[in-house]
Amino acid sequence: MAFAVGVDVGGTKILSGLVDHDGVIHAIDRRPTPHNGDAIVASIVSAVTDLCEDGDCSALPVGVGYPGLVTHDGVARYGPNIRLAEYRLRDHLVEQLGSEEVIVTNDARAATWAEFVIGAGREVATTMVMITLGTGIGGGLIIGGELHRGHNGFAGEVGHVVIDVGGEPGTSGVDGEIEAYASGSAMARMAREAHAAGAFEGTPLAGAAPPGGEAISRAAADGIEPAIRVLAEAGRYLGISAAGLVNVLDPELIVVGGGAAGAGEFVLEPARQALRTHVLGPGHRPDVPIVAATLGPEAGMIGSGLLALGFADARRLGHTSGGVAPG
Repeated sequence: MAFAVGVDVGGTKILSGLVDHDGVIHAIDRRPTPHNGDAIVASIVSAVTDLCEDGDCSALPVGVGYPGLVTHDGVARYGPNIRLAEYRLRDHLVEQLGSEEVIVTNDARAATWAEFVIGAGREVATTMVMITLGTGIGGGLIIGGELHRGHNGFAGEVGHVVIDVGGEPGTSGVDGEIEAYASGSAMARMAREAHAAGAFEGTPLAGAAPPGGEAISRAAADGIEPAIRVLAEAGRYLGISAAGLVNVLDPELIVVGGGAAGAGEFVLEPARQALRTHVLGPGHRPDVPIVAATLGPEAGMIGSGLLALGFADARRLGHTSGGVAPG
């Protein structure tokens, strides 16, 4: 199988691409995300049709990354941004596309697979953690060289690990989860608090409105200390959560991606320092590197395509995983 269609369903757009086994994108399609299950299916089917070179869409495997809890059989159980509930996304796509070669997983899990296969984790032998910093925090786990999805398909939700009982409310409704302290939304909240406290007076960030995430990152790059402190605080919390993951999983590498990771070393270096402070036995174990993802916003689309190709190849060989470990 030469190509698959990889689909990344985001909160505002559906990004689809024709992807080969090397993760190279040969064509791309962008369209707005509807917030209705049947309309999302129709948009994906339309994108696949437009990307089909020979018009026979049933000949192409399709992989879909969806933002939320997705079961092994492709049911979108819950999503904090696109609020589908108990929606049989894979079944509807199979029916509309006329093909069984469809795989649906969480979007951050798909991005994790791409980074493991061809991105920042391509030298990793067996175990990797990915953390995606966006409006919220997602993630994924590579265990034994496969994408680990857990018993129900929900493994990898690192953003919802609680680090401060009774702390800041998270977007999921769980107080004190890491998403409330290290996500793009958390950075924006910390910037608002710093602005209200007058921390930006005398800097270009002073003014009636608090600065957004991009402005904070630019200001940090220009050496403005209050902006650096906001990003460092988010990085510190990221490192605290990473220490817990290292204690449990003992990974070779932690990869950080997502839009909010654009702050780069202003977040990553404080995270490394916090990891060394909070991990068990820091002087008696090798450091676990924390590095930036390399594939950018197309990682989820590429990973979905690679998973679809692996799934299709595995089905032809009589197997079922194609890189996705079911348990």
